[in-house]
Amino acid sequence: MENEVPQSLSLKIIVEKRKNQVVFVESNKDFIDVLFSFMMIPIGTIARFTREHSLGGEIGCLNNLYESIKNFDVEYVQSQKCWDILLHPRSAAEIYCQNLKHNLMENHSNKYYACPSSNCSLLSCYLTPRCRCGEGFKFELSLPIATSVPQMGSGFVKPTVNFMISDDFKVKPMSTMTGISFLMSKLGVADGKTLEQKTVSVGRDELLKLLKCSLTSRTPFSDTFMGSPSTKTFYKISHGKYGPRSTLKATNAANKEKMISLKLIVSESKNKALFAEVKKDFLDLLSSFLTVPLGYVFKEFPFLAFRGCVNNLYQSIENVEVELFESEGVKETLVNPKLAPGLAYNNQLTGIEEAINPSYSTLTSLFLAKRSELSPGSQLVDEVKIGEGLVKGPSVFMVMDNLTVKPLSPFSGISLINDLQIPLGDIGEREVTMGEDEACRLLVASLVSRCALTDTFMLKEPKQEE
Repeated sequence: MENEVPQSLSLKIIVEKRKNQVVFVESNKDFIDVLFSFMMIPIGTIARFTREHSLGGEIGCLNNLYESIKNFDVEYVQSQKCWDILLHPRSAAEIYCQNLKHNLMENHSNKYYACPSSNCSLLSCYLTPRCRCGEGFKFELSLPIATSVPQMGSGFVKPTVNFMISDDFKVKPMSTMTGISFLMSKLGVADGKTLEQKTVSVGRDELLKLLKCSLTSRTPFSDTFMGSPSTKTFYKISHGKYGPRSTLKATNAANKEKMISLKLIVSESKNKALFAEVKKDFLDLLSSFLTVPLGYVFKEFPFLAFRGCVNNLYQSIENVEVELFESEGVKETLVNPKLAPGLAYNNQLTGIEEAINPSYSTLTSLFLAKRSELSPGSQLVDEVKIGEGLVKGPSVFMVMDNLTVKPLSPFSGISLINDLQIPLGDIGEREVTMGEDEACRLLVASLVSRCALTDTFMLKEPKQEE
């Protein structure tokens, strides 16, 4: 946020000296709140962090997707405002994050907009031409940087609770037996003679590295504070096998109408997708992935096996007793992540819900919000219809297996086939349809795989019973 003073968190880490590896971390509320906020960060924001802070390494196809949307040709875009919103999505949990020692949400997430109607109490996260009630916006509400929220507390957990966090992001309330369990189960250490305690300073750079490493490594604390452990374990990934979804829904007539069709250009001998020929509906869905909070992936796929360990964090939040949170609603926000208000796409095949708009009375009762009248020029913004998607139609695009997006060109397709040294006789075309299950699998693949189309459409798991 503007004028935010950088703060460092002090963290105690317990290290196994011989293996140069973190056994566990002792955390108070300040750090655990920031860690829990990882679940509510939109996927597009994570991609932007990786890009802007030169964190290195690829997170699935996420970097390619973000770069493609960022560098999209303006002639295909519905509006500049819609484009900006997708590249800088807000979070449904940003109110809880206002007073965190490190708030990783968007830097404009302390502003809300209100219309002058006395019959409308809803606020908007985005300055669009009109409120949902039809009136134009007239007021801006700004939340102070360092205000207090005594009615609901600040952050997610209660201030008196301390936690232990294993190197692979398993979180449990502080106890001696938990520490022994972490020591024996993870490192096979029979005594504590090789342990030492260190105090480290955690700033924004360390938090962003932790976030990135939690998506690509099983030892994010060691990677961040100790360098890579001497006995690094690499996990074999079963591509396309993401485990059963937690909320599989029956396909009904309404869902069938929303299905998206596309053509896959494939290598028959390798059973691999090279690229897809897609229309506006597919690209709109793909760009909407940038607005999805990270925790939603692990809510839908609780048994997901991948190189990272941030899924352990989501499962830990589920298992922490509700009494340790500021309220039952706070825990519900974390275990049932939703889109920020105003980000829902009409054909949201992934099934994610949109959070409700905060009300004027709720926000002003929790924060010392400053209300100011918008200048006439600030209201002259592009027409924004997020629900209609990013892309103008009709138009056709190529989406590579790694989710790089390009305008469709037969020559580009042939050049790609030649570069991959695939005989033309081995090239095939498959027409596929994408419903909710395929859309969710593609969302997961964008985060954990570098061959998202192949994993989603070519390496299908056995169909789940409905």
